[in-house]
Amino acid sequence: MAAIEPPYACQGRSDHPAQLFRVAHATSTGAPFAAGGTSPVGGVDPYFGAACAVTGLASMNVQIGTGVANIPHTTAWNGMYVGYNTANFNVSIAASSATQWRTDRVDAVVVDPGDATANWNAVVTTGTFASSSPGATPAAPANSVPLALIRVVPNMTVTNGGGTVIDNRLINGLKGVWPTTSSAKPSLSAPEGTMWFETDTNLLGIIVNGAYQYIPIGLNVADPWHSLGTFGLGWTIARGRYRLTTDGELEIDINLTGTGVPGSLLWPNTLPSQYRPAVVKRIPGVPDTGAACHTTINTAGVVTSQAPSGAATFDSSGRVPLD
Repeated sequence: MAAIEPPYACQGRSDHPAQLFRVAHATSTGAPFAAGGTSPVGGVDPYFGAACAVTGLASMNVQIGTGVANIPHTTAWNGMYVGYNTANFNVSIAASSATQWRTDRVDAVVVDPGDATANWNAVVTTGTFASSSPGATPAAPANSVPLALIRVVPNMTVTNGGGTVIDNRLINGLKGVWPTTSSAKPSLSAPEGTMWFETDTNLLGIIVNGAYQYIPIGLNVADPWHSLGTFGLGWTIARGRYRLTTDGELEIDINLTGTGVPGSLLWPNTLPSQYRPAVVKRIPGVPDTGAACHTTINTAGVVTSQAPSGAATFDSSGRVPLD
């Protein structure tokens, strides 16, 4: 029989096996795996606790951080277990050699003999000593998801040395795009790749390398104009403003009149992060004198107009991509 009974989940039935729950869980979480696959990949959840991070210590132990691990069953069509840890704990690393190298691995492992003794834990698999670094990596245990590799060097007595603990975690699929506002977007402590959509600015953002980045998207309604602020220096500011265009470019609109002070004119309002270009951008200026001039936007959102001497009018308007 190809169709496995019962389906998940039926009112009035009491014969829902654990395998059915594991398969149901595997379809809703875990890292992507090849189409047509029958065993999920699994991985640690990046949001819960410390995401099961492994940390070196001043001893031959490593610390397992809090978190939730989605642990795939090795056998096809057996889905995925879930284990969670609410407090840090340590696991020991075997003693080093005086002359040889070794690579150990730390995995979240489920032992399931099909009875009430089933359990999960962080398990160290000790590698084989080798005459050169780093030594062969041992095979993964059954019913496991990786957490870390431990590079054991000759005469090692602590695991908190540089390069000893290598993060080997698979990260569970990140949550979907989070609808929010620009003032309530995720903090930079959120996992890399976290995405959000700002309902007040119609901007799509993503955290990359610990910084906010914005993805240009086609908008149905143009961003409203925002002021660059004002300054004196003998200039009358007819226009000094900025916005994002419907195709995600930064548009600057500057028009000055009068016989103001020439040189670098620093606009007081710094552009918010979603308006800042990835590299310095320059928009040409057009003064009535015909002299060369321009407006510069740097990666910190500082806007500076370079006005020529003797100009009675200065216009610097245009669009630049943010990338």
